[in-house]
Amino acid sequence: MTVRETNEAPPPLISVIIPVYNAGPYLGEAIESILNQTFNNFELFVIDDCSSDDSVAVARRYETQDHRVKLLVNDRNRGRAFADNRGHSLARGQYIAKMDADDVSLPHRLQTQFDFLETHPDVGITSGFVETFGDNRTVYEYPVGADEAKGFLLFNMPVSNPTVFFRRALIEEHQLHYDEQILDTFGEDYEWVARASAVTTIANQPTVLLRYRTFPSAHKADVHARRTDKANVIRGRVLERAGFKASERELLVHNTIAHYPFTLGDITLVEAHAWLLNLAAQNKQIAYAEPGALRRVLAERWFWTCYHNPDRTVDNYRQFGAQGLSRFYRPAVKLQLKFWLKNKVLRHI
Repeated sequence: MTVRETNEAPPPLISVIIPVYNAGPYLGEAIESILNQTFNNFELFVIDDCSSDDSVAVARRYETQDHRVKLLVNDRNRGRAFADNRGHSLARGQYIAKMDADDVSLPHRLQTQFDFLETHPDVGITSGFVETFGDNRTVYEYPVGADEAKGFLLFNMPVSNPTVFFRRALIEEHQLHYDEQILDTFGEDYEWVARASAVTTIANQPTVLLRYRTFPSAHKADVHARRTDKANVIRGRVLERAGFKASERELLVHNTIAHYPFTLGDITLVEAHAWLLNLAAQNKQIAYAEPGALRRVLAERWFWTCYHNPDRTVDNYRQFGAQGLSRFYRPAVKLQLKFWLKNKVLRHI
């Protein structure tokens, strides 16, 4: 038998995908945060969606300096979903890591996520916490356990999209491509994760893995409105596919309490709590999620609904404690004190 020599390098373990559209001022920092990872067995696809700024020039500079960087330029603006799908079709890694063009991955991100999936063969998708910088500073946390993540999916993304890390086999085995008809950022991710959750387990690491750049809210008001409209449609599909029944009014309640700022309008807190209990009751019949885990998710949702809807005529603090779900969520002492104080001051000014 003749052994044929080859110079072809083995495929990398991780393929990182950064879709880009007019992110020139921030793209260099994003790329460098990947190139400076403690885990270096990766390829990096920078996919420009026909930017009108210097994004292509920035990416090309790194491509000429590091063989792991591969720049792809779309022939026309095709949307985030198309860019991600293009990256998926070219990825050779066992794992795929998502990344936004204006964020910064912490140096240990890829190693942490690689180690997690290597030691948790039952998990197909993972992500981590993110710390914001720029216009504001806070830490966004996501459900850690698989059961909580499944419950959280009913309301919102159970993962931090710019830190999503998943097995490439999911694409090949289940044809998990992004829906390219969804052109708005966020909508295509939520829809993809919802479909993925039906065929794999999602679990997150309780540690900050990325710095998420924020901008003044006025700059993104229109984007947020479009995201919310699309997310409302997707939430309805998630409920329906899971087997939950909701009237038109109940769906309105569900969408209203699903995301900040939780502006209730004519929805009362009692009505919101009743819908959350309805979800728990239906879950017992359809067995969508582990009952205890879903109850904890619903209880936390009840807390934030009360917390973010201060009212001079209603004692929201008392309302929270008076309803049954409050037994299953205990906020941190500092947060609880802040809730009590905010409610008390508002009702006495």
